[in-house]
Amino acid sequence: MRQTPEITTRMAGYVMLRSLLSCALLIAVGFSAAPLSAQQDVKVQKPVSKVPVAKLSEVFFKTVPDSLEDLQEIERQVTSLTRTAIESTVSVRVGEAQGSGVIIDNKAGYILTAAHVIGLAQKNATIILHDGRTLKGRTMGLNRGLDAGLVKLIEDDDVDISKLSAVKMGDVSEVESGEWVLATGHPNGYQSGRDPVVRLGRVVSRKKHLLQTDCTLIGGDSGGPLFNMQGQVVGIHSRIGPSTSWNFHIPVSAFQDDWEKLIAGDMWGAKPLGQNAVLGVNGEDTDRGCKVIGVTRGFPAEIAGLQTDDIIVQLNDEKITGIEQLAEVVQQYKPGQTVQIILIRAGKNMTFEVQLAARD
Repeated sequence: MRQTPEITTRMAGYVMLRSLLSCALLIAVGFSAAPLSAQQDVKVQKPVSKVPVAKLSEVFFKTVPDSLEDLQEIERQVTSLTRTAIESTVSVRVGEAQGSGVIIDNKAGYILTAAHVIGLAQKNATIILHDGRTLKGRTMGLNRGLDAGLVKLIEDDDVDISKLSAVKMGDVSEVESGEWVLATGHPNGYQSGRDPVVRLGRVVSRKKHLLQTDCTLIGGDSGGPLFNMQGQVVGIHSRIGPSTSWNFHIPVSAFQDDWEKLIAGDMWGAKPLGQNAVLGVNGEDTDRGCKVIGVTRGFPAEIAGLQTDDIIVQLNDEKITGIEQLAEVVQQYKPGQTVQIILIRAGKNMTFEVQLAARD
C-alpha cells in the first residue's frame, strides 16, 4: 500500500479533480463491534452551525490552480486550518473496535464518529486526544443505516474538557463537487507520538446521504472528520472504495437531522454489522440500470466474475435502476445467500450467480 500523504508547510503540488463517481456498496474503514439497543435521556441544544465564515479566495472556486500564487494561497489556507483540525481530532476505542472522531462541543463533550466504530449505545469508550492524553467516554446513539454515531466525554479531574479544541458543523447543502477539503484521522490506528494525519483532497460528488472525495483514507480513519476550507466539519469518514483515494463520508446533516435521537442513545437503521450483506461494487446510474465503475477485490462481485462497465439490470426479481436502489435491494438479503444478477456486457445479456458476503 502506498504511503499515506501528510500535509506539510510546503505543499509540493495539488490534487487534480478525479472523474465524477457515485455512491457504493463498499467496505467500512474502521474495526467494528456488534450492536444492541439502549436509551439515555439527555437534553441539549441542537448544534447546527450558522456561524459567519470568512470569504474564501477565488482560487478555491477554480477547476484547478493555474499559477504559483494559487498554490501558495491554498497552502496558506490549509496551514491556517491544520492546527485546529489536528487538535479536535481524537482516537476512539470501544472494546476491540477503534477508529477516529472529532470534538464538536467542548461544553457537553460530544464527539462525532462512525456508527461502525462504536457499534453499541451505552458502552464505555476510551478517547485519546491528539497529544496522547486519555479520557473516558460513553457511546450514545447511532444510525446504522447512515453510519452516524455519537460519543460523550466523561468529566475528568485531570483534563478540563471545556478547554479542548472543538469545531463547528457546516452546511452540507453548500458543498459542491470540486470543492477543496481536509481529512484528518488515525490511519492504521492511534500511534503514540504521531499527530492525527491530515490529507488534502477535493469533493468528487455529493448525494443526500453521502459525500465522495479523493482524500486518501485507510483502516483506522473511520469516524474522523472531513473539513471544508472554512474549518467546519462537513462529513465523517465512513467507507473506502476499490482504492484508498476513492472514499465516502457521512454528511454532518445525518447528525444534525437526528440530533435528539443520538443524544438520547437511540439505535436505528440497518441491521447490526456482520448481518449486512455486501456485493462489493461501485456504480453510477444509467438509463438502463447500474453501471459498474469499480469492483472491490476479494468480494462477491469479483469472485462471481462481474467487471467494470457491466450494467446490472436485475437482481433476482427486482429491476435495478441505479446504485442506491441496488444497495437497498442487496440489504434485503442475508450474508451467505445466493442471488441471480442479470447484466449487460458488450451489448449481450449475461446471468451470474453471486453468493453475498457479510459486511464487517
